[in-house]
Amino acid sequence: MPEKPAQLNLPTTAPEAAAEATAQAREYDSPFASTDLVLDDGTVIELPPHPNLRILDDDRLADYEALLFEAESYDRGPDFYIPEQQAKDSAGNPITLPAETRPGPLLVPYRKNGKLVTPPHSVRVVQTVLGEDDYAKLRAGTINGKRGSAGDVWKIWNEQNLGLIERRAADPK
Repeated sequence: MPEKPAQLNLPTTAPEAAAEATAQAREYDSPFASTDLVLDDGTVIELPPHPNLRILDDDRLADYEALLFEAESYDRGPDFYIPEQQAKDSAGNPITLPAETRPGPLLVPYRKNGKLVTPPHSVRVVQTVLGEDDYAKLRAGTINGKRGSAGDVWKIWNEQNLGLIERRAADPK
């Protein structure tokens, strides 16, 4: 396996390039920027973009991937069989698609070995991404007079996702 280069940046890359890119993303309200989640008492929790974008601290990313790995063992519905099928390729030539068996869908609410996953998976995602300290701040604080919750984080992530969808629709490049 070839060794990774010692320097990932070009020699002409400014030392502050990453910080400038982060500041620019925030300035232009990019869905790739972190978002400040402000609690009623003024406490600010820096919320990264949705973890699927992989823009996380290294430790948080490692924990998130461990959670994804664990989710592979959640209970599923029955597998389903897709029989062999006849089709045509892009040139119109007949082809045979082989039969296959696909795993069934994850059962919702998520469960493992017949028992509910607790706390719920969506809460665990937020706990994993924020880390213990920031998640504790979220739960101890209030947002618009209501106790902070994972739902407040998911609301922001869903809004960011809508921004990405709109961006893709406006500029297909």
